[in-house]
Amino acid sequence: MTRAAMLLPLLLLVALAARPADDVHDLNQKAKAALDAGRTADAVLYLESALELEPGEPVLTRNLGYAYFQRGRTHLDAFAWDAAAADYRRAIESVPDEPGYRLHLASLLLRLYRLDEAHDQLRSALELAPEDATAHQLLGDVLNLLDRLPEALEAYGRAKELGGEDLAAKAARAYQRTERQYAVEKDYRTDVTSTFVIRHPADQGYLELAALLDRARAEVCNLFDLFPRQKAIVVLYPPDEFRQVTGAHDWVGGLFDRKIRLPIGDPETDAPRIETAFRHEYTHLIVSELAPRCPVYLNEGLAQLAEYGRGTGIGRLVRYTDALGMARDDIPRIADLPESFLEVGDAEQVHVGYLLSHAFVDHVVAQHGMGAALRWARALQGRSPEEAYETAVGKPLEKEEALFRELVRTARG
Repeated sequence: MTRAAMLLPLLLLVALAARPADDVHDLNQKAKAALDAGRTADAVLYLESALELEPGEPVLTRNLGYAYFQRGRTHLDAFAWDAAAADYRRAIESVPDEPGYRLHLASLLLRLYRLDEAHDQLRSALELAPEDATAHQLLGDVLNLLDRLPEALEAYGRAKELGGEDLAAKAARAYQRTERQYAVEKDYRTDVTSTFVIRHPADQGYLELAALLDRARAEVCNLFDLFPRQKAIVVLYPPDEFRQVTGAHDWVGGLFDRKIRLPIGDPETDAPRIETAFRHEYTHLIVSELAPRCPVYLNEGLAQLAEYGRGTGIGRLVRYTDALGMARDDIPRIADLPESFLEVGDAEQVHVGYLLSHAFVDHVVAQHGMGAALRWARALQGRSPEEAYETAVGKPLEKEEALFRELVRTARG
């Protein structure tokens, strides 16, 4: 993650000098063995017990900080966000001079949209490591979401100066994107409701859309039985300004990049399209919490379930491909879809990719229920899509796709 964070394992359980019948040394060794075996909770208990015997011992204190950090990562893998954040905080309290722990906590807080807390952690990390490029990059991301765009530009600029080749290129892209946003949004108005932070041109009646967005949000949350706690950040643009900011193709009806960005023509006449586009993008917000490494076909498939409803996927797919004259056996396989549809310039290819994603995820939900599709998304943490699918559903993904393709082949047009 960063130079500091990558060095964290070197802190692992610094040895104590052994002494005869030394209970503290024995507990420290047991903690090391527990961590080596992945029993992070046991390691914490051993080290807490050791510090009761020898309060304030510096080596034990640093070792306990590392054990808290590792237990936090275990909680993170289990999607126990609050427990993970609490353990990262304990690690920071134990080893306040280690910036890596603060960066991990800030990254988690950013993922949970707890932006003010993430900002504070990053500022503290940069006091300890002022030239840490990753900290500057994360700070830019947080400041962007806080609509402090000039400060975000400054942070991205520092990340670009200090980072290695890959990070510098990432920071340069973020800088350019934020520069476009600021040029358009600097005079926008911000309205805050109970569920949204809405940014829009001051002279437009976009705030009237808040009730529509709130209704659409409730529908999506009820569909997935998932209810994000954070307020969604929604930016509403005239169509030309949307293209200017996002650089998106003409066929893109909305974008999620931690903010939901929607092109709006006339708020009244565009209301049905705005509502469906919002349901789609709000699903991406939910998936970003649920499964940050979600492949595009699952992410877009879930989003289209919210947009078009269940039971419509295969019908939409075959009507389009039949109209194109595409043989149904020539429909791409799921694994062959691109990693991002945004990078594809061929509108027809993109449309087939979206339709196929919807049809397959709709099929999975029809066969196994919405819970199975969401378990699949969750199981992707640290697993391939194939491994995750079999873990979540109890069936090989290859066999599921074979059944799906047979249903596509025989479906009525």
